[in-house]
Amino acid sequence: MPSSSILLLERDPAGADLVRRALAESGATVTVMEDAPAVIAAAADHALVIIDVTDPATTAADVCREIRSRLALASIPVLCISQTDDVEERIRFLEAGADDVIAKPFDARELEARVEALAIRFTTSRDLAPLMTSETKHTRPRTLVAVFSPKGGAGTTTLAANVATVMAERRPGRVAIIDLDLQFGQVATHLNVRPRQTLADLARDDQSRRDVELVRSYAALTGYGLAVFAAPSSPELAETISVGHVEELLTSICGAYESVVVDAGSYLDERSLTVLERAEGVIIPIYPEIAALKAAHLLIDYFNETGSIVAKTTFILNNLFAREILKLRDVENGLGARIALDLPHDPFLYQKAVNEGIPLVRGAARTAIAERFAQIASLAFAEQGTPILVGAPAPVEERKSSGLFGRKR
Repeated sequence: MPSSSILLLERDPAGADLVRRALAESGATVTVMEDAPAVIAAAADHALVIIDVTDPATTAADVCREIRSRLALASIPVLCISQTDDVEERIRFLEAGADDVIAKPFDARELEARVEALAIRFTTSRDLAPLMTSETKHTRPRTLVAVFSPKGGAGTTTLAANVATVMAERRPGRVAIIDLDLQFGQVATHLNVRPRQTLADLARDDQSRRDVELVRSYAALTGYGLAVFAAPSSPELAETISVGHVEELLTSICGAYESVVVDAGSYLDERSLTVLERAEGVIIPIYPEIAALKAAHLLIDYFNETGSIVAKTTFILNNLFAREILKLRDVENGLGARIALDLPHDPFLYQKAVNEGIPLVRGAARTAIAERFAQIASLAFAEQGTPILVGAPAPVEERKSSGLFGRKR
């Protein structure tokens, strides 16, 4: 393990010596503090925080939870030391946002191995998807957000439709959604609208395609003021829409509406690349399955080679399975990036929403899933000056329902 600075919260001198000795040969420098507020204040200056014994008024889980509530500390891994091997105690640490837990008594080699694993994982995550760049510190809300997945069935259209609906309810008449899943797009179905005209019709109308006011006439409207630019009515019409058409459409529609969501589908070509490059934010939903992770990892590698799309990307975990197949830690390891938020598993609500054509945020507005879509919308559009944290971990309460290769959050 490379030399690094580790911050240890420890009130027991013997425990502090044990940790120091375990990590000494690895080249790590261990700074010991006994005061929880001091540890929280100093955490950003260290590569890793280890939490062991605290004062009676503050539990280790409380300290971990406080660290995870601060966006500035999102990239700092936290290892908690459990006083016993009790499963419930370890779960409490993980639910508080700990990245790993080791129980006493522990072997020095195991502690060193866990610290090294955390250091490698977080370094890889920062290298592939920096937590915050100059491009992500927005002082105004974003205009254009694209939703894309390299593998079908990840929930791209569901995400796009619900995020757009959230924004439309906040800004009636000033939000649009574009269905650029050109062959088999289903945004209109998800929103229960019957468009009289589609993007294929708009592509043929040179004047309207380039005019901020005329372009509005091609949108179908929902009852709550969301403008829907529907995909072509048959697959063969997809080829009538060129890259040039897409560029002009984005310019005109973004000029006509304050917030625009694009369902970019799951097929990577020049048209979808144009959307992803033009977008101010990109949402990529993934689900915990090996093939889906492999496809997402290939996409990240491609983005890293060709441009800066990764720097504006937010990864969303869609829990499609009733049981955890892969845990959150494993998904993040597989991606080399952090999961921002997760969508809870509930096949009934999702299917009901699609079958009725009523977005879940309207048809089941009081559910945890609807609240999660609202959080994703705020994150994606950087509302109220919220910075977009690329791959940032979700707040503790948002991570309990998901997990990937690691322990349950």
